[in-house]
Amino acid sequence: MKRRGEKPVIEREKKTRSNEPAVADVTFMRQAIRLAQTARNRGDTPVGSVVVRDGCVVGEGIESVRAERDPAGHAEVKAVQQACRNMNTLDLAGCSLYTTAEPCFMCSYVVRSARISRVVIGRAVPHVGGLTSKYPILADPDIPCWPQPPLVIRGMFEEECTA
Repeated sequence: MKRRGEKPVIEREKKTRSNEPAVADVTFMRQAIRLAQTARNRGDTPVGSVVVRDGCVVGEGIESVRAERDPAGHAEVKAVQQACRNMNTLDLAGCSLYTTAEPCFMCSYVVRSARISRVVIGRAVPHVGGLTSKYPILADPDIPCWPQPPLVIRGMFEEECTA
């Protein structure tokens, strides 16, 4: 059920008139999937993330919790940090985040704090996800003093992101 002021969540990948995912979405999600494979090859959870502004990649992240022994080494956090440094700002309004896994609570906070406008998700993470868990902080429009939630598109290349 949609609450007052809540931004929409699109259940499947964004479609063009020909019923295919938008070319840019395909390109950037495939890049996130390649980064996730790198994480897997290093012994981490296979998550990759890409931040895009005006069709250009401004940040990338590879899950590196185990590789760097860093509990905050989530792909989404790393991608947002890199985008903030590259753009010399903490405000990523107008940017899209492509990620192979639903952002967890921590990553959802980072996304909201950075004011990312759009999030494209491959697979859900229902127990700790910021969208599908019982604590949907990624999409909740009623959190006081927080920016509006991003537009969320989920289920893009879900099978590939789960493999």
